Amino acid sequence: MNWSSIVIIICILTGVFAVWREYARAKKTRLLWRIIAVVAAITALACIALQPTYQTNATLQYKHEAVLVTDGFNADSLSKFNTKLFTTSVAIKKEYPGATLINNVEEVIADPTITQLHILGNGLYEEELQQLNNLPVIFNPKEFTQGITAINWNQRLKTGDKLIIQGRYKNTSAQKVKLVLRGLSTNLDSVDIDRNNEHVFELQTIPKTAGKTIYNLLVISNKDTIEKEDLPLQTEPVRPLRVLMLTASPDFESRFLKNWLSENGYAVAVRSAISKDKFNKEYINTEQLPLDHLTAGVLNKFDVLLGDLSVLKSLNGAEASALKIEVTQKGIGLIIRADSTLKSSSWLQTDFPLDRLAAKDSISSSLLIQGIKDKTAKIIPGAVYINYQNGTQPLVIDGRGHIVVSSALSGAGKMLFTSLNNTFSWMLAGDKNDYTTLWSRLIHEGARKSQATESWDVLTALPVSQSAVKLQLMSALPNPSATFGPASVAFEQDAMLPFEHTAIYWPQSSGWQSVKQTGGLQNWWYTYGNDNWKGLQILKRETDTRNYIAKHTNVSNVTKEIHQKLRIAIPKIYFYVLLLLASIFLWAEAKLS
Repeated sequence: MNWSSIVIIICILTGVFAVWREYARAKKTRLLWRIIAVVAAITALACIALQPTYQTNATLQYKHEAVLVTDGFNADSLSKFNTKLFTTSVAIKKEYPGATLINNVEEVIADPTITQLHILGNGLYEEELQQLNNLPVIFNPKEFTQGITAINWNQRLKTGDKLIIQGRYKNTSAQKVKLVLRGLSTNLDSVDIDRNNEHVFELQTIPKTAGKTIYNLLVISNKDTIEKEDLPLQTEPVRPLRVLMLTASPDFESRFLKNWLSENGYAVAVRSAISKDKFNKEYINTEQLPLDHLTAGVLNKFDVLLGDLSVLKSLNGAEASALKIEVTQKGIGLIIRADSTLKSSSWLQTDFPLDRLAAKDSISSSLLIQGIKDKTAKIIPGAVYINYQNGTQPLVIDGRGHIVVSSALSGAGKMLFTSLNNTFSWMLAGDKNDYTTLWSRLIHEGARKSQATESWDVLTALPVSQSAVKLQLMSALPNPSATFGPASVAFEQDAMLPFEHTAIYWPQSSGWQSVKQTGGLQNWWYTYGNDNWKGLQILKRETDTRNYIAKHTNVSNVTKEIHQKLRIAIPKIYFYVLLLLASIFLWAEAKLS
């Protein structure tokens, strides 16, 4: 039996006895008032012993802050706070046992009284911040002083392509640092970063091996390696391209180009005009084909057609029609070598009007190829240049800014127009690299594109193990399925672009990761460890945290209202007063009687 029951039973028995005593008195005057006074006195005693309460609806306002400690925090900053400390880091928990170790930041908002969160250190990633459920955040990171602040490189290459690493390095130290590109135990390129400087850098090399490779970017100061970052890349073998050459006559330019194409593994067929409707035909690395009449069947066997403008304009109606259909509908690439015609209404030259070079500009000049940092050796550019037109893209310009190679889309295919007619002079002068760079770029720029049934892309800029990574699949299948290593992952289809599908995957380890669409090919992508690209990870977390704060405007006097039912205790003073009044009445009434 609890205390309340005992008090109630005693008071009831006492009340019954007291009422009976009053009723049994001989004098019946003021009997009702005496009974009321007795009941009131006993009730007051019971209430004093039991402390009765009443229920009410109340709105409580809390202003309570918490602190989340992340990597990179300043230990001195903890002394400013006298409140709850949370952390997701086991190392921080060991160093500061007073901090509460949590599995994820979602546990912070489990306490409904927390109205504001201070984040100390490097901050949180976007997916972690989303778990805060719009909780206001205060964040004051320390300044990033040393390291790589931006990086980009072409992670997928074809054999012979140049690997180009571009980035920015912030060096606030008093020492110069050297950035070294290293691969296969060899230093491939390097650049120096001056002290107290933020410098944009570029490193280049041509990978020698195909397949998956990991190069490294080293940061060296005073012969000490202070950073070593992974540069994963995949080099795929080049698909041998099939080139058809149509020339007005067997000139030096055509002969050198034919030889270079054959030496580099291209399948080449050459048709050179001898007289009207008579041709000389050559076949290198390919089977013989009927080239006397160009048909859709013949053209479909080639990836690129390279021809003199005069020859292409002289094709008969059936051949010209077949060529136009093959370019605009089937995607064959067309490289046109200019002649003396400055303008033409032909679809072959509509986008590429020419102009004659002034005599002073007809001297030898270096060329600048789009995407290539270094200029070529000097060459005589020719007698004409290409005037820029909207919808075209200049690919090569000379030292005076004249366009000598330009390109334009033509339906499913691409057309390239060049006014260069003596690139063979590079070969004669021993500048084979410039010759190779130019023609490799033009051939691959214009070549027919293979139709891919699927395409994978990693949308997360820096995929890190144990963190969410967003991948995109482009596939015509309405409900694709894929496996990420041993795991299956569900896709979300884009509402506007039904061929785009995205998935979120949490890689458990660093290194190469495989992904394969059901019935498709195996693809590879790379996950970095927590020790890779620390500077970029810090900057990413800072940026994500600042973006979160910008979207959730914070005020200094944040409070939280909690609506709940409360039980309020009735002050005992009221019952003491009631007991006193009842006792005085009974005493006075007894005296008067």
